[in-house]
Amino acid sequence: MTIRRYLVYGAGAVGSVTGGLLRRAGRRVCLVARPAHAAAIAAGGLRLETSTEKLTLDLPAVASLSEIEPEEGDAILLSVKATRTVAAAADIARHFPATTPVFCLQNGVANEAAVAERFANVYPALVLFNAVLPEPGRVVLTILDFLAIGRFPNGTDALTAQAAADFTAAGLPTREHPDAMAVKWGKLIGNLNNALLAVTDCYWQKAFADPDLLALMREVMHEGLRVLAAAGISPADVTGRFDIRAQVEAFAARRVEFAEAPPEQRGYPSMWQDLRFRRPETEVDYLNGEIVRLGERHGVPTPINWALVAAVRESLRTGQGVGQFPLARLRERIAQQRERAQAGPSA
Repeated sequence: MTIRRYLVYGAGAVGSVTGGLLRRAGRRVCLVARPAHAAAIAAGGLRLETSTEKLTLDLPAVASLSEIEPEEGDAILLSVKATRTVAAAADIARHFPATTPVFCLQNGVANEAAVAERFANVYPALVLFNAVLPEPGRVVLTILDFLAIGRFPNGTDALTAQAAADFTAAGLPTREHPDAMAVKWGKLIGNLNNALLAVTDCYWQKAFADPDLLALMREVMHEGLRVLAAAGISPADVTGRFDIRAQVEAFAARRVEFAEAPPEQRGYPSMWQDLRFRRPETEVDYLNGEIVRLGERHGVPTPINWALVAAVRESLRTGQGVGQFPLARLRERIAQQRERAQAGPSA
């Protein structure tokens, strides 16, 4: 099979940037997005901004797969949140054959197995760029690194080669990886800090210049690595430049000079956006919650990730948005959870 059209299912910030850049590179693309976003794109095109350019791209966008006629050579780029994966896979299966390739451009490590229950050709895709969707019809690419693609559960094939070439030609440097799930476990370790930035109301550029925040970011990831080691899971480094454990250690020594980034160029994790816009759910249970569950299963305390899950849930419950847990308050919660863990299950 040759991919002739990319259908981006769940075209929010990441999906719209991916689809928009593929379209600019001459690939056939259709976005499946929330009704307001799809309507804005249909009316005036997709407005895509980077640090160097502003584009208006003409491409089809719909609010439902029922508006699309399936074609030979279709490939799905799945970019919904992990909370929506099962429902999304069921929806796609109602419209497309089980042989349709599905690329999971998602956070977390449970999506691929869920999609594989309905589709024979599933592809984990590691996404290392940050984007925001400030209003319907407009997306901003704030931070760009690279992508990695492989087959599920492992290996590569002709479609990983084509997708990697297409993405790279679109300006999204992409490599094939024979163990993409190990790479996604590696990214999960970094994604544990999404909750930290959300509840403290901080963006990535500023976080890397704050020694106190950096110290806690490192602690969050160390805790995650201890859990994975106990579970027998070997994460791969997401950058390919050095060992994942060395990457975590590097946080202790990393210092950057802080320069206030303009609002439109600030890199916020999607969880920050969920709290900021008072959305009803986040992916915290699929990121930090994954570590908490594994820790309970293998007898490894996880007070930091437990506290982050609780902080995000409380932020959702109160509906007051981001920043409800400054570092001092968060540290108190972590200390309380450590005390409970040391006291044992009867405490």
